[in-house]
Amino acid sequence: MNVSEVEQTLLSEMLQWYRLQRHDYLNHWQVIMGNLQLNHPAEALQYMRETVAESQEEQKIGYLAEPHLAAIMLGLLIRLSQEGITVTIDFPDEMKLKEFWQDHWQEEYVKRLYGYTKDCMEALAQSPRSNDLQAEVYLFTEPGGLAFQFILSDEETTLYDKMVTVV
Repeated sequence: MNVSEVEQTLLSEMLQWYRLQRHDYLNHWQVIMGNLQLNHPAEALQYMRETVAESQEEQKIGYLAEPHLAAIMLGLLIRLSQEGITVTIDFPDEMKLKEFWQDHWQEEYVKRLYGYTKDCMEALAQSPRSNDLQAEVYLFTEPGGLAFQFILSDEETTLYDKMVTVV
């Protein structure tokens, strides 16, 4: 088995994200336990609701049946979240099916899509910083391939909008 450089990078990043999430998970439990020990159950419940809401987009990625794509998207989501950016991800339900990817995925997509997410993060670094940045990521089918769109905006303006199509 030959592991490509991009796949090796994705694996390394996934381990890094796992460690980060484990740390965050334990911190969340500390906050909840602290609120309960202080007899503040309403605050504990509110905190739990907030943290569950934050993980909804992450859960969506878990439904993607193509593991390389899921790893790439998870990495993008976590990097954006670390920057304090609210992220929404949308893709058709058919992308949840393994059968869909048998007809729509090619190994060469990995390097191209990983590069695309790096470009998105570079655009973020060059964008004016505000406290309320949002990112939207769309995956959809195109004749003979797939398309991915990344939109970065603040409350008033679209700061970056890039689409890539792989065929």
